[in-house]
Amino acid sequence: MENESFGGMFANILKNGFKSRQTLAIAIVVPIIVLIIIGYIVTMVGAAEPVTIGVINNDNGIGTVNAASSIITELKGQTNVTVVSISKNDVNSDLKNGKIDAAVIFPANFTLNLAQKNAQLSIELEGTDPSKSMLVSQAVSTSVTDVAAKSANVTSPLKINASSLYGTGLDFTNLFMYRFMTLLTLILPLVIALLTVLQDKTTGVFQRRASSPIKAALAYSLGLWIFGIIASLIILAFIIYIMGLTIVGDVWNAAILMFLIAFVGGSLGVLFTSITRTKTQAFGLFGLILVLQIIFSGLFITVTKFGYYTQLLSYSLPLTYGLNAMKSVLIRGFTLTDVATDITALAVIIFIALALSMIGLKIKQKNIAK
Repeated sequence: MENESFGGMFANILKNGFKSRQTLAIAIVVPIIVLIIIGYIVTMVGAAEPVTIGVINNDNGIGTVNAASSIITELKGQTNVTVVSISKNDVNSDLKNGKIDAAVIFPANFTLNLAQKNAQLSIELEGTDPSKSMLVSQAVSTSVTDVAAKSANVTSPLKINASSLYGTGLDFTNLFMYRFMTLLTLILPLVIALLTVLQDKTTGVFQRRASSPIKAALAYSLGLWIFGIIASLIILAFIIYIMGLTIVGDVWNAAILMFLIAFVGGSLGVLFTSITRTKTQAFGLFGLILVLQIIFSGLFITVTKFGYYTQLLSYSLPLTYGLNAMKSVLIRGFTLTDVATDITALAVIIFIALALSMIGLKIKQKNIAK
């Protein structure tokens, strides 16, 4: 073996490489998967953001001329813009529930004031998504310009008053940082759980504990959750006291929500190590789930931009619910009751993860007994 020639060495390395499933997977499968994912991301980023605009048309018009109706017609003709009629009393509730991204309100004397060169148009934005706010403003401005180009009756100056239901006074960092907070809160406990359980596997401790699947799954999840809580508090303190970001909602509500997200992460870490045999498999599963979370949870690309079946995948991921809940509490000022749906979804994911961990441990114990 010491006198192995270069040609022999090269041939053996090549032969072993073709025999190794891991090498072949990295060389052939991984590039294809990565390129598919990147291509999908680029396509989604390049696609226009869909927005829903609620309109309230109180314009009485002048004779047969109704400027507001003309502008609404132009809005309806724009790509990726959905226009729905709403009542003034439903504006806040529709924005809060996500039924609309903005409300456009035309006053009773809109056409008359437009002719007299003192017309005003009000836009109420949801406010937590800067890109959607910009797209709504652009859509309205484009519609007004298009109508002005078609009719001499609406060439007069028009003042657009835009306000936001949420996020007023918050800069881009405030509106975006919650995403990384949520991701870190989920991932750090997951990594801690992976490393802890994998270390126990090397010493044989894990095998002994696996003889009691229920106790082991609960003990690992709850025990490692303490470190998730510590990480959550550090993240929250850093965001508030070091970065100086504004928390619109109650800080303790945000902390409790982060604790729950951290529990999800720890439970997933225990699950990954319970259903895999090797360290490579555990971290491979972790990598796959991490990529799915980053791409499809709404971290960078809004879930509504995806197709129907991709959205089903998005709504199976814990980060999707974590992001929505954190945005609602940190930026909108919601209470935990207001995000009960997201909390319930996270709780269900925890239950499923614990149940699958117990099943995985039970199967491992049976295999060991054989």
